[in-house]
Amino acid sequence: MEKLVPGTALLRKLFVLLDIVGQGPGNVTVADLAAETGWPRPTIYRILSAATANGFLRLDPRSNGYTLGFRFIELAQNVWSSGELVTTASLELRRLRDITGETTHLGALQGDHVLALGKFEGPHPHKGADRLGAQKPLHSTSQGKAILAFLPENEVDALIARMNFRRSTEHTITDPDLLRSQLRIIRQRGYAIDDEEVAIGTRCVGAPVLDSSGRPVAAISIAGPTYRVTSERVERLGPEVAQVAQDISQLLRNQVATPVPPADWPVPHGGHREPALHGVSPSWDEHRQALHWADRFAPRLHTSHTATRAHGFASEVAIDAVNHTIRHAIAFAKGTLLFVDPEGDSHERHFEALQNLTCLSVRADGVPYGATFCEHEARTSIGSITKAGEIEETWTIAAQVEHMTWSTDGQVLYASVPQRGLIYALSRGSGAPRILARISKASGEPHGLAIDAEDRLWVALYDGWSLARLTPEGEIDHVIALPVPRPTGLAFSSATEGTLHVTTARMDLAREVLENAPLSGRLLTVKTPVKGIIPPAMAYAPGDA
Repeated sequence: MEKLVPGTALLRKLFVLLDIVGQGPGNVTVADLAAETGWPRPTIYRILSAATANGFLRLDPRSNGYTLGFRFIELAQNVWSSGELVTTASLELRRLRDITGETTHLGALQGDHVLALGKFEGPHPHKGADRLGAQKPLHSTSQGKAILAFLPENEVDALIARMNFRRSTEHTITDPDLLRSQLRIIRQRGYAIDDEEVAIGTRCVGAPVLDSSGRPVAAISIAGPTYRVTSERVERLGPEVAQVAQDISQLLRNQVATPVPPADWPVPHGGHREPALHGVSPSWDEHRQALHWADRFAPRLHTSHTATRAHGFASEVAIDAVNHTIRHAIAFAKGTLLFVDPEGDSHERHFEALQNLTCLSVRADGVPYGATFCEHEARTSIGSITKAGEIEETWTIAAQVEHMTWSTDGQVLYASVPQRGLIYALSRGSGAPRILARISKASGEPHGLAIDAEDRLWVALYDGWSLARLTPEGEIDHVIALPVPRPTGLAFSSATEGTLHVTTARMDLAREVLENAPLSGRLLTVKTPVKGIIPPAMAYAPGDA
């Protein structure tokens, strides 16, 4: 009988529960899990509590059911963010797909099969049903035959000796000698054909990706129905596919070392090492010498100094904004406020009027201002937040405002509308918003805002890989490049030199972007040519007497 390592049984139970929840059609309750496993409920509760605390499960407070947590999104993206082969081949396979209009594939030899590593679907409704991670036979697929044709003869003999030559259609090759003769032809012309050998009505053309020694490291292919990929068209597609495979081979051989970044290149914050899905709303706390910010979709309120403490809500709701008073760090989430004191104790309050809050900023005198968006009217109301948790409207903008910051003297409130590329200037005493800047889509979307000691506005350019400083007229006059594409929020701290903290996002980034921007989601520290202005703590919080 197998001797179990201590703790192994509990781990196995965790994996069983994750499988059940992951395969469930909706929220899975403790009763469902108990019925399916037969385990005691206290055991299930302990496992669920640990899995939820680490982000692998989420509890829906309405149904008391569980679903998979956002941590799986991040881990899945990390699978795709590794490997030069997939990253390099993806660009060329997308180009081949766009040129031909047909679905393109990437595969590599794994044991006695081809492992599907990439699929880039064409625009036509009739597509193949191949899935990523599937194992495909060597003797009947164009990728498999392309790889076999360029392997050393002794390896080919060993692989053929182990093949079962399973017949998928009447056209499948089941004779080893006939396969060998085909491999000689493939090696001579540079590409292989699957002529309805795997599925009737589907024809594929494949070619090998070779390393510098001529050994196949992978294969690419193009596939489509026989009425589009005709025998005559195969003769034109074959050389095209072979050329793309050669291009990928050359790119892999030419991989160069990552360039050394400059000395002032933005660096990850030393107190927080784990990437966020979507970091937002950084707020520097001068009293505690710490940065409060949130991972919007985790969702967690973080306080980062030499280390980071994280606090979650009782229910899983996206966080809209973060700020602080002298006594508490505060996260706003769909009308629910999470208060956390320096000792880590927390409590929640709910304010219906803040249900649609999108962002907030604190004026020089400590008065918090909030923006709430009415989706029905497509307008944002902006005004001071009272102790009763209501907003006293001062301005309205016919768009969704997502970020705000006050000028040094508290006379102008700046507000960004990312989807329209606009930054507004709202002056006290004037109810008419003024457009300060129009940010080109090529530069990115204007997200987080901050003010420096010269009363100049800084803006995070989401999908623009940079931060920009604006002139008083709203023109970009200074840009700081970032190692990530999606900066989301900005906050200056009180260092003697300019230090700007930048929250970033990694959720939904393509794998090739993550490969080149591995710091996506991290909290970054950026050196600026001027010092920044630190907004004051909120003079009061909603609910204060």
